[in-house]
Amino acid sequence: MRAFSEELESFAADLRRLRLDRGKPSYRELAARAVKSQTGIRLPVSTQSDAFRGDRLPGLDRLMGLVRILHSYDEFGQERPVPPHNSPELEPWRRRWRELAALDPVRRSPAPGPRTTRRAHLPGPSPAPISGTGFAVAHVLTTRSDNNWCAAFSPDGRILAVSGMNGETAGVQLWDPVLGVPVGLLEGGRVAFALAFSPSGRLLAVGDNGGTVALWDTETREQTGPALLGHDGPIDVVAFAADGRTLVTADDDVIHRWDTTTGEPAGSPLIGEIKAMFCRSDGGILAALRAQHTLFLWDLTTGVSISKPLIEKIPEIVGAAFSADGALLATTVGEETLLWDTATGTVAYKLSEAAGPGDTVAFSLDGRLLATMSDHGTVRLWDPSTGALLGPPLTGHKGPFDRLAVSPDGRMLAVCGEADTLLVYHDEPYAVPSPAAPLAVRALESALRMHQAVALPALSTESGVALRRLAFSPDGTRLLVRTEDGRILTWDPAARVQLPESLPAPTGTAPWGLDFPADGWPTKLWTPARPPSRPVSLVQHVAFRAAGRQAAVIGADGRVLVLDWSDDRRAAARVPDGVSDVFALAAAPNGGVLAAAMGERVVLWDPAAPEGSDLELEAHSSTIGAMAFSPDGCLLVTGDTDGHILLWDVSAPAPPGRRPPGRRLPGHAGAVYDLAFSPQGNRLASAGADGTVRLWDPARGEATTGLPLTGHGGAVRGVAFSPDASLLAASGDDGTLRCWLLPTPHAPTARPR
Repeated sequence: MRAFSEELESFAADLRRLRLDRGKPSYRELAARAVKSQTGIRLPVSTQSDAFRGDRLPGLDRLMGLVRILHSYDEFGQERPVPPHNSPELEPWRRRWRELAALDPVRRSPAPGPRTTRRAHLPGPSPAPISGTGFAVAHVLTTRSDNNWCAAFSPDGRILAVSGMNGETAGVQLWDPVLGVPVGLLEGGRVAFALAFSPSGRLLAVGDNGGTVALWDTETREQTGPALLGHDGPIDVVAFAADGRTLVTADDDVIHRWDTTTGEPAGSPLIGEIKAMFCRSDGGILAALRAQHTLFLWDLTTGVSISKPLIEKIPEIVGAAFSADGALLATTVGEETLLWDTATGTVAYKLSEAAGPGDTVAFSLDGRLLATMSDHGTVRLWDPSTGALLGPPLTGHKGPFDRLAVSPDGRMLAVCGEADTLLVYHDEPYAVPSPAAPLAVRALESALRMHQAVALPALSTESGVALRRLAFSPDGTRLLVRTEDGRILTWDPAARVQLPESLPAPTGTAPWGLDFPADGWPTKLWTPARPPSRPVSLVQHVAFRAAGRQAAVIGADGRVLVLDWSDDRRAAARVPDGVSDVFALAAAPNGGVLAAAMGERVVLWDPAAPEGSDLELEAHSSTIGAMAFSPDGCLLVTGDTDGHILLWDVSAPAPPGRRPPGRRLPGHAGAVYDLAFSPQGNRLASAGADGTVRLWDPARGEATTGLPLTGHGGAVRGVAFSPDASLLAASGDDGTLRCWLLPTPHAPTARPR
């Protein structure tokens, strides 16, 4: 542990030295330079702060993005071109990151799978880390096809798509890989050799043996738009870019790029035989390209090789796959399986004990697992970070199986081939409850697995007084709720009991806000200088910034005050002229930006920045009463008294002035009283005067449940997620506190535009 801490501090010191050598650009300048570079690199201030201070090891993509942007300045601080991702000057940083990642106790400990939160509420042992030895056949599924050609998991692991052929009938069957039940059928005219889900999981691209690519909506089970035509032969590869909008398709000779929103080509066709493809976040495409019996690493964006030949004199059959971050390429040629470092074009590991020839290789999306399959169907599992074999081979399947798919979290495997059966392996965390388990346990597990929120019985105050805003403590052991008469009540959300602890407000005033210190219990309440002329909330009208050392509050006169936490005096912080009659206030999590809602508009500003850098948002037609920043500070959501909710992307620096909103979220039939992002940022909850709570996917701008969450007998005034995002709490005018158990959310996707 000490070795890692020391190495991380040395690494951070070298990053700081590099920043000094490049003219010491500010965090905001680096973020703006990243946007201006048009490379797709995003550098939130929080990421830069963590990296330069050595608080934690950032992800490889974020680190290399930061290093590339720093190298886009010369020694005099003047801008120069951003170096390409494979520039030799970047390799020492990439190598050091891998060395640090190997020491990092957090990264060495397998991250919990997407069902960890779900199972935490059920009896039984906690999920075990991936070991490769816990896999067993969970389902032997009889398909509609006598040949199953390929399979693919959706990004959240909830759908397994399998392409097959039965006589003259072809199609793609959709399965629930956890329950082992069919959930849909996409009927097509030809057999498909390539499948790929979009990053959001909403679209499935199907490339068939006639050169046609079809896009299917996985929720409606209908084809969206016309087929994409441009290939003369069978489609071998389909892959979505990180933005979910660009689709890349390839046959033996030609590569096409498509805009899935228009169905039109995105650029000219490229020539080459692709064996594997990786779409970078900046829009570039890295490929393992076979030409004249030689395998190269190829940058399809520039059309040039970025390495010397990897393998020469290769046969017709060769398998290849990129890891999710593009850092590794796995190749199988004959009986040899190699892991290549794509940055250097050198072999990182040669996998031993390869069991016979085969061309099937697949990474899990989280990069923790590599699966290989020989021609006679033996599956072996590997740790890509070390090249070590994980447990004995999987041989529970019999028959001509030669196709393989790995779930994104690496805890499910699907095996198919020239047979009418499909086999699904589960690691321990995906085990379906035993039939001997209590019916309630199985019903709860099934509901969560089917992505349904489960309502718990309501909790009520003794007096039945109306409830307003609410907030969880950082450790999740306390839930604080402000009452209409100014008290702050405390519940234990796990035991579902009201606790004797309370925080009384001074007589005749309502509390403005509270803060949670490290021990998880608030130590200070702010109250107005005189009784307010309108109700004030528990958390909405106080915004903490500068690592908790300052607090912005709405004064009794409707103006914003920035106070010093230690003594409540005014801090030296700028508030723009004209910011008055403020009804809602929010601070970005990194503490740099404040947002104040005044009527139908919002003003954003950095109190430490000079005048002229402020931004105004204006698209509502009624008073804005609720507002919240996403955890990464990239999104701001606003809600008004007409029930309209707008999402704004505030991450990209822009000249002073107005900015158009992003997604508009419809649904509430009355005023929106509260908004809250989940700690991970992949869920948004809204509370309304219509008595409902709605859940949204902020990346897709869509509801995540078919129906709103109901039960309150009046307006819902407050909503909050627990720190682990497994519980959603809401408070209402009817004096009840309602909670819902939440299923695992979808994986984060691209920001709305």
